[in-house]
Amino acid sequence: MTDEDVPANIGISKPPYKNIDGYRYINIFVRFTQKEADEPPVDLGVIFAFDTGGDMGARRYANLEENLPGPQSTNFIDVSGSASWHGSQWKISSYMARFPVMGPYVQVFVYNRAAVKRKVSVWAYLVS
Repeated sequence: MTDEDVPANIGISKPPYKNIDGYRYINIFVRFTQKEADEPPVDLGVIFAFDTGGDMGARRYANLEENLPGPQSTNFIDVSGSASWHGSQWKISSYMARFPVMGPYVQVFVYNRAAVKRKVSVWAYLVS
């Protein structure tokens, strides 16, 4: 997604789910227009699934690597873009999120939390 217009207070994605099977991590870069430091951000959501249609897609996960008492809570795969502003000379914000690959397919969603339209770019690369 490059320089996509995202309406105010809206979340969007670009289907279909993308095949990432065989990789260990996905690094997702998000950049969006932002005029002032106190504006609400553009947030990132990630869903891992089993096919291009999103079968068995999940936005929540539990990490059982630690020995914690049960029951385990699930964690929402949601990243906030707040505090990522580059300054008034650039009028953009950007951040990067790194996830372990938790399914053979992935789709990202961006959520424009501001009351104004934003230009948003999302690029990703995979690490084996």
